[in-house]
Amino acid sequence: MKPQQLELGVAKHPLRVAFEKFDDNNPHVWDLFKQFTFEAIRKGHRAFSIALVTERIRWETTVNTTDPDFKLRNSFKAFYARKFHQEYPMYDGIFRTKPSVADL
Repeated sequence: MKPQQLELGVAKHPLRVAFEKFDDNNPHVWDLFKQFTFEAIRKGHRAFSIALVTERIRWETTVNTTDPDFKLRNSFKAFYARKFHQEYPMYDGIFRTKPSVADL
């Protein structure tokens, strides 16, 4: 395993490192995430669970990822929610979140 990347002199949480690697290697998952999130927004949802999106990715697509065990790990949900909020600040809060290592 590679040493954890440093950000401002502080080691990143191992789960963040794993998510970033997965996200970099599987950009199509992010594309599906955005597609399904915007579909829900267009249908009038103003706040909803991240599970709505991740379960659609798992069950309604034949997406392949680089993860040998799972299409999309539950532990990555918080990171995708925050990534969406960051990239689309006008929808900040669309996903209900609670404190998480994704905040570190």
